[in-house]
Formats: sequence, structure tokens, C-alpha cells
Amino acid sequence: MAHFKVDLRTKIIAKDTRVFLARAGKNGHLFEAVLAAKAIGPDLPDLGLDLENGLAKDEDVEAKVKRARALSTWLRRPTYDRGQKPSASLADYRDVAKRSGHAQIEGIVKSYFQDLQAGDLLVIPNPSYFGEALIAEVLPLGKQPTRIAGTRRFDGYFFDGRAFGHFAKVKMASLPRAVIDLAKAPTGFAQVINPAVKHRIFELCYTDYVFDDEFASRILTTKRDFSPFDGNVLNAFVTMVAKNVETLQNGPEKPHLVGLVDAAFIDLGDDDLQVKININSPGYLAIIDRSIVPLVTAALLNIIIAAGFDAGAIAQDLTVEVTNSKIEQALDLCSKEVSQMTQSMLLFMSEEEADFQQTCEMLRRSHESTGATSGVEVKKN
Repeated sequence: MAHFKVDLRTKIIAKDTRVFLARAGKNGHLFEAVLAAKAIGPDLPDLGLDLENGLAKDEDVEAKVKRARALSTWLRRPTYDRGQKPSASLADYRDVAKRSGHAQIEGIVKSYFQDLQAGDLLVIPNPSYFGEALIAEVLPLGKQPTRIAGTRRFDGYFFDGRAFGHFAKVKMASLPRAVIDLAKAPTGFAQVINPAVKHRIFELCYTDYVFDDEFASRILTTKRDFSPFDGNVLNAFVTMVAKNVETLQNGPEKPHLVGLVDAAFIDLGDDDLQVKININSPGYLAIIDRSIVPLVTAALLNIIIAAGFDAGAIAQDLTVEVTNSKIEQALDLCSKEVSQMTQSMLLFMSEEEADFQQTCEMLRRSHESTGATSGVEVKKN
């Protein structure tokens, strides 16, 4: 018996997930330090927040912001014109009048360390338009901020940061225009409200995800050879899976499933199914649908790869076990359906031995030239 254990590794995006533009300091001077620390926060050196009991319990936030602003102003001056270094004692700032813009800056501090929720996304622009931005997923708030080391004139000083986990590097030119415009805002921190823009950020951040009733997966090409043949094979593979899912869901008890060659000539007439091709090599095919077709496509491809493209290795008594390590098991609502659909598809397709072997052989040829694979992890027992 062939047994395949599949981990979808698919992000389930909550409906209340928010997206923010977060600049890495004035003019992005902290960008490389932010990337190294995997954390971002206000452009305030040696802020020194105490998060042990939450930001609201730190009674000296106001004084700490005043102290950090005084230090920042001093450090930004030419060394010959700095004068005496500002006091490091909080007692010297508690009764000092607030400078212009204090409320706005303190609000940014609260945004990072009080308002941001785990799972929210931060778009961190690169200071160079020709560079790569970061789209980062916020982690739960720790008991202390993550320290971000300053550089150049801030060398030897540290900035308080909110840690992030998963992140994607994205070309600045690929960001929505609305996000790039937000990066020019004086505060360097702003929420992205437009649903279409948020949706685009989700697409850029995650290769495989579920959001609301939309499912998305990618076939990744890892080699530089990508011919029209490969494009036809991979497109036909997606069509094959979509048609077979439809047949299994709505067809007879013993359905006849199509192979890859027949699928190349099928017009699904499905307005929901989208296949977006990034023609760069290496690149990807993004599969988006309002059904589990993208997830089944990703699972099926990597199972066939794990089987060595050998149709005979996929026995009639095979089992497919699907889980998703990106979500708690109790909240996993789609892995069981993907498991059943993928197993049924393999069982019925393998009954047509010649067609199934031809499908595997064409995928093998495309895989050898492009490295085509998905983000799904498959282990064969």
C-alpha cells in the first residue's frame, strides 16, 4: 500500500486581518537593521519600553518618547554642533512640555506595541524604488520589545521593535500604487483600508492561502528553462484537476476522469478559476478559485513528484493523509476534503493506466526543464 502524508502549509487568513504601511525609520535608514532583527518599530533611539504588563501599564511612555526624541534630535545634528548630550534620566522629562507632534508620535508607539494584532501584515518599503520591500506577518507581543541595532550616526543605540515572523520580499514596482503613495506620509505608519489593495498584499505575501471563500496556490518553477510546451502542460494540468474535481463532486459513483492531454482541449467556462502566469524564470503559476481546486492541484503535483512520476507506484489501495501545519487542527476545515478529493482522483485516474502514465510522463518532462513544484510537503511511506 502506498501512503502519502501531505502538509498543505497553507495560510488561513482571518477576515479581520489588517494591513499597514510601516516605514523603517526616516527615509528608511533602518531598513537593513529591521530585516536583520525581523522587527520594526518607531524611529526613536533608546526608547526603552517596558512591556512586561503591557504598554498601558508602562507609566513612563510619555517621558520615554520625550527622551528618545531629544536624543534623536541631538544625534541628527553635525557632531561639531551637538553640544551636551541630553539627559538619560526619565525624571528630567516627566514635567517637560510636549514638543510639536508628540501626540502623533506617541500614537505610533501605541500602534506598534498595543494596537497591532498577531497576524496583521506590515508592508515595509525599501528606501530604493529599485529594491525589494518586505511584507511581514506580525507576531504576538512579547514581554519586551525586540532590539534593533542602529547604524551610522545611531551606531551603539537601539530601537524598540515589534517582531515579525513570515515575510516575503517583493519588488517595490510590484506594490500597489496606493501603498507606495502611503510610504510618503510624514508619520511613516498608516493603515491600508482599500479591500482590493489589501487583497493584493495577501497575494504578494503568501504563495498558498485561503481568504474568505477564495483558495490560492502556486506552482513554482525553480529552473530557468520555461518553454511553450511547459506552459501548455502546466495549464492543462490545472484544467485537468478542475474538471476532475467537478466530476467527482457532481458525477456518477464510478466517474471517468480526464487525463492531461484531453484536458488541454477542455474549456471549463469557469469565471472563478484564474491562472496567472509570471513568465520570469524562475517564476510561478498562481491558481486562484472559489473552490479547493488550487489546493488539490498543489497536493496532486507533489504526490506525483514524490512517486517519481511512476504511475505504477501509485497503487489502487493508496491512501492520502492531508494536514495543514499552518493552522490548529480544530480550525482546519479543508484538509479532510482535499485529502478525499486527491485520493479519489488518483485512484480513478490510475484505473486508466495508459492515460495516467502519459500524464505522469508529460509532468516529468516539464518538471525536469522547469523544476515545477508546489509549496506542499509530501512524504511517501
